[in-house]
Amino acid sequence: MKFIFGGVRGTSPVAQADFLKYGGDTTSVLIEGRGGEKLIIDAGTGLRALGGRLTAGTAGAEVLLLMTHYHLDHIMGLPSFALFYNKAWTVEIAAPRREAFEPDEVVRRILAKPFWPIQLDQLHARLKFTTLPAVAGSVRRYGGLDIRWCAVHHPEGCHAYRVDEPATGASVVFATDIEWRSSSEAEKRAFFLLCSQPRPARLLVMDGQFCRANIAKYKGWGHSAWEDNVEVAQQAGVRELLITHHAPQSNDAHLAKVEQAAHNRWQGAALAAAGMEVNING
Repeated sequence: MKFIFGGVRGTSPVAQADFLKYGGDTTSVLIEGRGGEKLIIDAGTGLRALGGRLTAGTAGAEVLLLMTHYHLDHIMGLPSFALFYNKAWTVEIAAPRREAFEPDEVVRRILAKPFWPIQLDQLHARLKFTTLPAVAGSVRRYGGLDIRWCAVHHPEGCHAYRVDEPATGASVVFATDIEWRSSSEAEKRAFFLLCSQPRPARLLVMDGQFCRANIAKYKGWGHSAWEDNVEVAQQAGVRELLITHHAPQSNDAHLAKVEQAAHNRWQGAALAAAGMEVNING
């Protein structure tokens, strides 16, 4: 199983020269399964690069797009998603019901007039929408991949996803937009269960937008400190941690210092960067 980062930035995209190492696009990642499965999580501006990768690699296929939540930095890449305008592709968009909104309602809204010239019914791709059950322990089978999810602490809510490839033993947990310090004990238990069952995940990708020195100023914003990420990864028993959802004001020099500090604290920790590809083995 391969994990590809299209965008790792939180809140808003940035494009200055001193943000190029880690990237300025907002959250969107791609998982490619051994059997050819293509699974995207979130549709920030990083979706543009992932769409280009997919259309360059095949004449047409199917992709599953999972949504963690519907804040703008995680859906702003949807209108220009290349696969929407290619009749050779089937795109399924799936998520649990969030704030009374189903996935199709959200996509229809973001493509509606006057915000975009092409509406949902005019797209060329074959579209499918699925509302995932909110019941804990639910599993969605997608080709050779097993998908699980749980709610995490964030304003208006959010879901973390776990993807397992039973044939290879590969596994990853993706937890963007999670405020660990404000999470209830029940929320923490559910997240640790997601990370540890059916076995400890090989890779944890987790929101570490802030640090403990400044996070008190951002209480209620829905994000974690990178130090929390390290402790969660160690307690959950995962093998590797990649910290993501970097603040828009954090340039390359700052993030390089964070990455070194995180690695010094635990050798399994590093920072995610746009364009990074990780081969996840069992």
